Amino acid sequence: MSALVAAEPAVRPQPVRSETAAPMPRPASNPGLAALGLFLRNPSGLLGLAILTGLLFAALAGPHLYGVDPFEIVGAPFQPPGGDPVLGTDYLGQDILAALLQGGRATLLVGFSAALLTVVIGVTFGALAGFFGGRVDAALMKVTEFFQVLPTLLFAMVLVTLFGQRIVITTIAIGIVSWPPTARLTRAEFLRLRGLDFVKAARAAGAGPFYLIGRVILPNAAPPIVVSATLAIGTAVLFEGALSFLGLGDPNVMSWGLMIGQNRAYALEAWWTVLLPGAAIFLAVLGVSLVGDAVNDAVNPRLRKRS
Repeated sequence: MSALVAAEPAVRPQPVRSETAAPMPRPASNPGLAALGLFLRNPSGLLGLAILTGLLFAALAGPHLYGVDPFEIVGAPFQPPGGDPVLGTDYLGQDILAALLQGGRATLLVGFSAALLTVVIGVTFGALAGFFGGRVDAALMKVTEFFQVLPTLLFAMVLVTLFGQRIVITTIAIGIVSWPPTARLTRAEFLRLRGLDFVKAARAAGAGPFYLIGRVILPNAAPPIVVSATLAIGTAVLFEGALSFLGLGDPNVMSWGLMIGQNRAYALEAWWTVLLPGAAIFLAVLGVSLVGDAVNDAVNPRLRKRS
């Protein structure tokens, strides 16, 4: 009997199954909300957004609150800051604070408008080249290369000199010389996306080429384009400052670059006339750069998964 008992196989204990159901996988969160949350957790991005918000508020509301004409002579030339006017006067006796507030409007308007024009031209060329390929791609990229090899500042100076020193011409000139990098970025995204399954499915369902470009591929190619557009604002602000500094800005519209250009000969004697508008340009470019870096981190899928 003992031998028979010993021959019986040992019964292994069965694992105890939990009565609770396994948790259901959570649905994927909205990518836009995820990117927004990641941006709001980025301290440098919030700092840049605060800087830009402050500059925009000063440029939009400041002239109404202060109420001084930036071209009006309010006192003796080269009055230092700390008196009346509070930020001093320039070489003509014009109020520096009024010029800063009014000049911010023109500088930031040129920056945002030129960046928008850059994106429109660049996305149009890049999307058509990347989607159609072949001869269309070759022709459009030849045009892109032609504009890309030109000296950008020199080309903008030529355009402003030929068509007039007006703020609209300055904006168009900056947009025309700045779009090739955006076109190349858009083309690369379209080349990567056009062969994926969701594009093939939309094409098989009867979608036309321009529907595929605008409604299927472009929304998926948008994140790097948005980052590029954000950084283009800072580039446009610097371009406007450079053109105005060289005397090619609109002389009838106050801007930060015009302030520096008019007072550059007196920078050592009256430092505030050049330092204050230069600091405003620096803050604008810094704010745009911080926001652009934060947007890049927010729309990057790898960083989003890591966070």
